[in-house]
Amino acid sequence: GDAATGSTYKIGVLQLTEHAALDAANEGFVAALDDSGIDYTIDQQNAQNDQSACQTIAAKLVNDGCDLILAIGTPAAQAVVGATEDIPVVCTAITDFAASGLVESNDAPGGNVTGSSDMNPVADQIDLLHELLPDAQTVGLLYCTAEANSKIQIDMAQEELAGLGLEGAEYTVSSSNEVQ
Repeated sequence: GDAATGSTYKIGVLQLTEHAALDAANEGFVAALDDSGIDYTIDQQNAQNDQSACQTIAAKLVNDGCDLILAIGTPAAQAVVGATEDIPVVCTAITDFAASGLVESNDAPGGNVTGSSDMNPVADQIDLLHELLPDAQTVGLLYCTAEANSKIQIDMAQEELAGLGLEGAEYTVSSSNEVQ
């Protein structure tokens, strides 16, 4: 549809779970829609951090004939991308699109998928740490094993540390609630 002809776009949103950063991404998307002046209806769905709910909701949004789907969080994006090769899918709160199987390449994604990454500047962070604490020999790396994107960044950190002759000691939790 075209806004100039009075069409109303049907937009689906699949958010992985309630979380301040994910909620903010969702609110920003809706604000941008409002600012654009297009007519739209929006179907807001939250999977409550349930993988099977992601699959069910993704299938529903595709079957409902959405014109565009926003997927917030990697499991939500994987479910939506797996459910359609035709509907444009915008993803956010994704660390590495290619490593998560969402696109062939981060540089040339192709297909129907686009979006924004929340990848940390790991190399810059390690360089700053080394600059601030030049005598440090071992760096503790705390991460949640339930987050595939965390492991990607830990591996990058280990590579950077090794390049500086430092050791990375990994400490893991299975849930972010265990970090304390």
